[in-house]
Amino acid sequence: MYKVIWSDDAESDYYNTLVFWTKHNKSNSYSIKLIANVERKINYLIQNPNSGIATNFHNTYKVPILKYFSLYYRLSEQTIEIIAFWDNRRNPENLEL
Repeated sequence: MYKVIWSDDAESDYYNTLVFWTKHNKSNSYSIKLIANVERKINYLIQNPNSGIATNFHNTYKVPILKYFSLYYRLSEQTIEIIAFWDNRRNPENLEL
């Protein structure tokens, strides 16, 4: 079974996104929906680690989260390292992995 770890940057971006949407909507309902979707995708990846979409970055895959977000991850032995929580509306040239 694969172990999931988050990079500091990915974890920070994820947290900041949840905070932003909670404040913006004056409700945590969208953030709860986002959390549930991320958890569902991670659980799926644990069972199917090669199911992500291959990217142009070496050994890096992505999975869509709802409409506007993606998780980028790398695989090693028995580890899924989430390296980015990305808002797809941002300029892709700014994505550093």
